[in-house]
Amino acid sequence: MFPNSTDVTLNNESKSSSGTKSYLFDFGSGDFVVRDGKLIECDGIDAIKVWIEKILRTEKGRYNIYNNTEYGCHLEDLIIGNSYTVEFIEAELKREIEDALKQNPQISSVTNFKITRNTNAITVTLEVVLSDEGRDTVTVTV
Repeated sequence: MFPNSTDVTLNNESKSSSGTKSYLFDFGSGDFVVRDGKLIECDGIDAIKVWIEKILRTEKGRYNIYNNTEYGCHLEDLIIGNSYTVEFIEAELKREIEDALKQNPQISSVTNFKITRNTNAITVTLEVVLSDEGRDTVTVTV
């Protein structure tokens, strides 16, 4: 009734090094980027940047789809309604973000954190060092 895996053939469409396709996402509008009626694929550092922003914007444990996974970050408890010192908050934010990002096998380290807080959000700027020795700076506002 179901095909054997040897009966299934894959086409030669481009895939990221993780084996899955990634698509550009506009976090400002909350929707995928579409051009000529088609989603825009991305790979390499662009795919990693989309993944980073998504994981930082996903509160760990909030969504059922991520139950029993380590996907996301615990950021809200550190930012909202607490009396922790600024130094403690920044240290914990760095630790939480680095732990979340290092789940990606393409990211070998995270360095040069800069955290800016305002009344409604935090902006995190960091540098990711990739396993292929590439590196790039990523800025995310959460």
